[in-house]
Amino acid sequence: MDNPEKQFRDFYERQSLAPDRAAAILAEGQKLAAAHRRQKVWWRTAGLAAAVSVVGGLVWITLPDPVEPIPIQIAETGVNLPALQDGVMAFFGDPGYELDQISLNQPELLAYLKSQGAPAGLSVPEAIGALDNLGCEVLNVEGHQVYIMCFYLDGVPRDADGVAMPGKKPMMVAAAPSPALDESETAPPMMKKPTTLVHLLTIPRDQFVGAPQVGDPVSMSQDGEWSFATWAQGDVVYVAATPADAERFVKIAASLSS
Repeated sequence: MDNPEKQFRDFYERQSLAPDRAAAILAEGQKLAAAHRRQKVWWRTAGLAAAVSVVGGLVWITLPDPVEPIPIQIAETGVNLPALQDGVMAFFGDPGYELDQISLNQPELLAYLKSQGAPAGLSVPEAIGALDNLGCEVLNVEGHQVYIMCFYLDGVPRDADGVAMPGKKPMMVAAAPSPALDESETAPPMMKKPTTLVHLLTIPRDQFVGAPQVGDPVSMSQDGEWSFATWAQGDVVYVAATPADAERFVKIAASLSS
C-alpha cells in the first residue's frame, strides 16, 4: 500500500495546486495528525479502531490490518459417526428405554439440554421443529455427551377424546380376527402398533471426528432400518436419525440445513 503522505501529495497534484500550496497543506495535515496521536483520539467505525486526522477539510481514516479468520479445528479424537449410530440404535432399540425429560414444550427441552452442557448454538431446524416433541436425552457415547431431542413423525398419540398422551410407549393391539374364528380357536395374537420417532442428535464440532464443514450438503447414510442425515451449523454437528421409511425421511432431510 502507498505511503499516506504520497497519496495526499498525488491527490493534491491532481487538483492542479501550486507546489508550495500542496506542500503547505501536507505540512498542516502532518501537524494535525501528530496532535491527534498525542491526544490518542480514536473513533470506532463498524467495530474497528480507526485513527482519524483532518487535512484541508478531508477526513483521513487509517484502519488496522484485517484479522485473518481462525478456522474451526477438525477433531482428531472424539466420537465418529459409526459410534454415534451404534449408540443411538442400541439405546432406542431397548423397549424399556426412558428419556431424561418428557414434554411437548420445545423451549423447555432446549433449556434442559443446554443446562446439561449442550452447545449454546443448539437450535432445531424448521423441518423437524414443526413435529410434535416427545422429550430429550443426554446420552453418553464413548465418554462424550450427545444431546438428543425426540419428535413424533406422525404426531403425538392421542386418546379417544383427542387428548395428547406424550411419552406413551408403542401400543399392543389385536390382529384382525379371522371371519371363521369361533370359541374353539385361539385368540388373535397381539401386535405392536409402532410409534415412529425422529431423533435430533447434537454434539460440539470439536468432539466429532470427521465433522462436516459448515455449508457442506447434508450427508445421508443408512444402517439396517435406520436412516441418518448429518450436517453442521456453527460449532454444532447435527445428526437426524430415524427407523422410519427411508423415502419419508429423505423428504425431511432435503431441507434440514436450510
